[in-house]
Amino acid sequence: MPRAARLEGYSRRHRFTHRGAFGPVIRGSRKVRGQVSLLHVLPGTPGVSRFGVALTRRHVPLSVARNRIKRLARETFRRHAARHAGLDLVLMLRGKLPEGGEQLFREELATLLDQAVRRATPA
Repeated sequence: MPRAARLEGYSRRHRFTHRGAFGPVIRGSRKVRGQVSLLHVLPGTPGVSRFGVALTRRHVPLSVARNRIKRLARETFRRHAARHAGLDLVLMLRGKLPEGGEQLFREELATLLDQAVRRATPA
């Protein structure tokens, strides 16, 4: 495996590893809203951000589609500077994703991550 691939990985330290770990983040008061999605933000371990995706069958009925959205979200997070911002982040959809809206979803998620990092860093 090339070294660059390992640097872009989604290691265990960037995940929520145990059941119920999303709870405190979702109950937190800081949220960044987009047109399609909602990003819950909570300060975490300095230097290492954790990222999770919470999707329901109500918004995305097919498991194939849910897994694809999760894959796209994780890939966007892996390539973003928010990975080292020291935040706990949980992504949720606000409604159904429009047909063929993957590019819109990726761009919006990158914007939400930018906003979360900007709000977290002291001015």
